[in-house]
Amino acid sequence: MFSRDFLNRMDFFLIAAVVITIVFGILMIYSAGFDPIENTNSGLFKKQIIWFIIGLIFLVLMSIINYRQMGDYSLQIYGVLVFLLLVTTAFSRPIRGTSAWLDFGLFSIQPSEFMKLGVVIVLAKYLELRERDIKNFRELLVPAVVTLLPVLIILKQPDFGTAAIFIPVLFTMLFIGGADVSHLVSIILIAVIAMVFPMMLTYWEWAGYKGTNFLIQFFLHVDVLFTVAGVLLVLAITTFIINYFIPRPFLRRTYIPSTVISLGLFLSVVIQNLFKEYQKKRILVFLNPDLDPHGSGYNIIQSKVAIGSGGFLGKGFLSGSQTQLGYLPEKTTDFIFSVVAEEFGFVGALLLLLLLGMIIYRGIKISLETRDKFGAMLATGVTAILFFHVFINIGMVIGIMPVTGLPLCFMSYGGSNLFMAMMGIGILNNVQMNSSRY
Repeated sequence: MFSRDFLNRMDFFLIAAVVITIVFGILMIYSAGFDPIENTNSGLFKKQIIWFIIGLIFLVLMSIINYRQMGDYSLQIYGVLVFLLLVTTAFSRPIRGTSAWLDFGLFSIQPSEFMKLGVVIVLAKYLELRERDIKNFRELLVPAVVTLLPVLIILKQPDFGTAAIFIPVLFTMLFIGGADVSHLVSIILIAVIAMVFPMMLTYWEWAGYKGTNFLIQFFLHVDVLFTVAGVLLVLAITTFIINYFIPRPFLRRTYIPSTVISLGLFLSVVIQNLFKEYQKKRILVFLNPDLDPHGSGYNIIQSKVAIGSGGFLGKGFLSGSQTQLGYLPEKTTDFIFSVVAEEFGFVGALLLLLLLGMIIYRGIKISLETRDKFGAMLATGVTAILFFHVFINIGMVIGIMPVTGLPLCFMSYGGSNLFMAMMGIGILNNVQMNSSRY
């Protein structure tokens, strides 16, 4: 099993970067759990060490299993994970308002973390099978359903941060998989319209804006909005039918934007009524944390203070005032990057980014060099998961992204996310080791 050939084909550069990053993360968890007054530690770092060792086993197992077999059983893997999601949502005990963990007594797992890999596997298999037809718009329906089903279940838990990661991963895989760019842009525009306008309305209302504004009035009167959206949809359908029999460029330029705007407006109403108030506030607060400095904006403000106070070289290990004195919230999980920046400064934060960048770079390189379509899509999906975790988490802690509760892979405290990330590294290693065989 561990022959010389097997060891020679392993991607030690990738694995070394991962191990160094995790060890660094354990040190930061130790620091974040240290109480300088009582001279005690919360002990969370000990659990992280155990999870790290178990994660190494998962990494090796995912390196050994033939990745082609994952594609053969992709629907079964997806189905089991969806079932676990449903069971978790229906029966698990809420922790901090979220029913996302299955409790087994001695340990608990978060199925939504592993669902990320399940979606990537089934999407990779689908894109391999439909490689020649993926430019047709109708071929995007299956990937959309496969992705949105777990997203809707996770939103029900509710866990907005975890749900949010699926969408950019989907678009990345579709783009690399050969989907028509104009179709993807249209879908993105629909999502932008659906999200931006309700957020603007909530922002104005929450900020206490009392003036007369046509846009506010437009969204306050749902019947008017539906009328406009309905007229645009009828126009889109009419011009599409005419274009089907009498193709004209101007007809295409009419029904495509009409469809995009009408669907965006319809969805904006759904989102306005579906999202909970605290979820909308989290999205709004990153625009202006001072709107709620003692509530939703507190995390961002304290995170910025911690990062800024670190300066160029930082305050030193176990010497971060924001961290050690308890001002920084969720310092072992969501805001672990802030701990790094406070204690090791700009230099430490840059070194961490370089480590994470090397991992992502290797993932991109593997996906580009793999000749097997399924393997390439698998590597693309795993790399996209890691990239967007890093991008969203760090964007969140520096205040350019909403606070979503998304952990920083390999650094944040937590077993399920660490297992998922290390299984993903095992898949990347597997694809790299066998890319020349298919």
